[in-house]
Amino acid sequence: MEVMKAKDCSKKIRLTRPVMFSIIGVVAISSWHFLNEPDPETSSIFGSLQKVHAMGSLADDAFAVCTVPIDGSIEGFFILDFETGDLSGAVLNQNTSKFAASYKKNVLVDLGFKPGQAKNPKFLLVSGVADLRRGRGGVNYAQSVLYVTDSSTGATVVYGIPWNPQQAQVGTPFVAELILLDKANPRGG
Repeated sequence: MEVMKAKDCSKKIRLTRPVMFSIIGVVAISSWHFLNEPDPETSSIFGSLQKVHAMGSLADDAFAVCTVPIDGSIEGFFILDFETGDLSGAVLNQNTSKFAASYKKNVLVDLGFKPGQAKNPKFLLVSGVADLRRGRGGVNYAQSVLYVTDSSTGATVVYGIPWNPQQAQVGTPFVAELILLDKANPRGG
């Protein structure tokens, strides 16, 4: 029987120029990245990233819902009932995880509906960012507004959301009415 010889493992590894430059490049990029101490929430190895804030809205045949930024790190949730015209919403208390603020407003009169006239109305509900200064009577507003559009006429109203962060943190729920800021009718009515 023939004894198998072990292969010679002492051969030197030969590095070609492309392999060497690749290794040097990875080490250089990694060193630069770690030496610059990036904020892990807003950066990557490709540079700084911007934070994105998203607002959502959705509707079906009976309701429209949307979320809105209220104050920095808290959102509100609003729902519009097509049958009654009631727009209501709420904001969570960051300490108790319970609703701290609630809002209500009937949009039918503001959109020009006469009592009993609204038969199967359809609406659009979207939010928008607005850095409003103090309003009438010294009211502070959230950083967003709510737009409600009558789908059949295009008439649109915009509501300000009263907001007092100190009152919201107390833990005692409060109720406020949304404030009509303006109306627009694209058909000139």
